[in-house]
Amino acid sequence: MNNTVTLSQSAYKELLVRISKLEKMLGTLLEKFEQEPPYGSDKWWDWSIKKGKEDIKKGDFYELRNKKEVADFFKNIKNDRSNQRYHHQVRG
Repeated sequence: MNNTVTLSQSAYKELLVRISKLEKMLGTLLEKFEQEPPYGSDKWWDWSIKKGKEDIKKGDFYELRNKKEVADFFKNIKNDRSNQRYHHQVRG
């Protein structure tokens, strides 16, 4: 049986974007479940420290220097908004 669907160019592009997002999400999930040791175990703490050091080397962290910055940072996260001041993006 031959099933075909005709899509507009914009619908096709939107479909590709959604597939790409799903692939990234799946990759992230597989990476997490394949590599993360049981939470709270000694192996997990070693793994967590190693991942933290890798994040710092990549510059993937936030430096909050005082109470005002901490409050500002979490206020935006709580409201599910990006905060460009800290280069924070809402994850989708």
